[in-house]
Amino acid sequence: MTAGLGSLAVGDFSLPLSDGNDTDQYEYVGYFFNKNLMLWPLPHLNLFNTQTFYPYGINQVFLDWGFERDYWYALCYRLFDGPGPYLQFYYVYSLLVTAVGTFALIEPRFGQLKAFILGLIVSVFNFYALWKFPVHMNVCVDHWTVLCMVATYRLLLDVLDRRTISLSFLLVWVWLHLQVLGQELGYVAGYALTLTTLTMPVLVGTLFRQFSVPGRWPLLVRDYIVVQWKHQSMLILGCLIIIALSAWLYLPLTMQIAITAWQFDFGVVPELRAWSHPVRLLIPHLPGFHTFDFDYKPYLRDTFESYAQGSPGLYLVVLAGIGWWQIRRRVGLWLPGVLMLLLCLLYHPVLLPTLKLFPWFSFNRHGGRSSLIYPILLGMLAIWVTPPRRLPGQVVVGLLVVLMGAEWYTGYSQRLRMPVNLASESLIQYCDLVKKQPGVAVLDWPFCTIGADGVGAKEGLCPYYDQQNAVFTFRRFYDKNGVGQYFGRLHPDQIQPFLRDGWPRLLKPGYSFTDQDWQFLDSFLRTNNFAGINLYPDLLTPEQATAFYRRYGNPIAETRFPAAGRVVFIPLSRK
Repeated sequence: MTAGLGSLAVGDFSLPLSDGNDTDQYEYVGYFFNKNLMLWPLPHLNLFNTQTFYPYGINQVFLDWGFERDYWYALCYRLFDGPGPYLQFYYVYSLLVTAVGTFALIEPRFGQLKAFILGLIVSVFNFYALWKFPVHMNVCVDHWTVLCMVATYRLLLDVLDRRTISLSFLLVWVWLHLQVLGQELGYVAGYALTLTTLTMPVLVGTLFRQFSVPGRWPLLVRDYIVVQWKHQSMLILGCLIIIALSAWLYLPLTMQIAITAWQFDFGVVPELRAWSHPVRLLIPHLPGFHTFDFDYKPYLRDTFESYAQGSPGLYLVVLAGIGWWQIRRRVGLWLPGVLMLLLCLLYHPVLLPTLKLFPWFSFNRHGGRSSLIYPILLGMLAIWVTPPRRLPGQVVVGLLVVLMGAEWYTGYSQRLRMPVNLASESLIQYCDLVKKQPGVAVLDWPFCTIGADGVGAKEGLCPYYDQQNAVFTFRRFYDKNGVGQYFGRLHPDQIQPFLRDGWPRLLKPGYSFTDQDWQFLDSFLRTNNFAGINLYPDLLTPEQATAFYRRYGNPIAETRFPAAGRVVFIPLSRK
């Protein structure tokens, strides 16, 4: 069911994803990952190179990494010899793993019906995540994070109930903490690590009370391991193997990215004040009320980014409240999840940076993205709701079931109305021709060099941001170096070569080149072995376009890039 509903939401599996904006970024990161990954002796990336910001070079650490997604794309890229619709299949795989894994973890304690419903809630009916595909695919892929959080809750429940916990389950729990490192580090993986951090004091405190003589712990641990090995040695061995494999795949890359990113001081860059009002938690997914039918921003004065931000569903909030009431006296069972929910709801990246208590949220600049894990935190409370015996309670539960169905239908059907954009056949043919041209680089003119934190904008390095922030990603099709690039974060030091060489003046809309400007550009192209120019006539005046044709010749190919509009390729003479 999840795979079918997920496939309907994706819609088209025929061509690579492309919309000329953020959607293109994630395929591009997979392409970059494929070109720059070295696996031996430990996986590591060639982060500093001239593949973009050519020929100056840049540290590429602030790409939107999602290592499992990037491994997936790189493997498919090699197996099928180039770009393809790989991320559509990856997203459906993510939804399926989320639903099936949640069911497997919950069913032994709560039964099939509750496990089945929770699996749907945290996968295909997590509307915030569903609407993030594909434009913010770094945020919407969360399967290992969900399973890690659910497994942590299951472990807490078993410890509090004094149940015997198998060693294989403990090892799977450890393995999931490594698997989350394969997802987006700053906005996804960190939530699983946060819940574990908040849960550990309760776990340790409970174990201290249950086994009150710490001096006997080494003996108890030894006996536990011996007994467990005797009964499930092959399963334990298999768990140890997958732990070692995941550690090898993800830990070195995570450490490389983290250590490199922390070397940059962003104190000089104003922080984006993006937050989400906690009241959004009560917005239902119903016609006339959901965030596409009614604009709450003028009243809440927060930063709205996408559908379902802060709104997991009113039915789920009410059920979570009822579930909490039924277990309110078991403080250890709800305290970590409720505390985490409060930290997320109250988070403001500047005024109240609650999440930045944890190092993995150092670069989290948008409070609304915690919406991704609200269905999990609320679902772990709602699952305690028991069927009432009296008629009034049964009526209330019946109404909540109707509300749940209505919200599921509304949120999901809204998503089906939004098509997923793909690259055109014409675009792919154009890029294939560019790929065959001699030379190592292509100049997009005009080009865009900018960070989502605003660096490069006021300096004049991206005069056409809306049209061109993703044009650099099309090099995944033609496989040549490029001059401009968009990053989620960009440090002011990284754009200094562009400022030194005077590019903002040349990029200024309507600017007419002087003879000296043309000589500079001629030398730049010739010295650095450019194959040609992607010229964007729709972004230039007719006089500017004519001047380029007069200087470098007529184009040999034309297509349209999403958002950027018409683009023509002018090859550079090799005479």
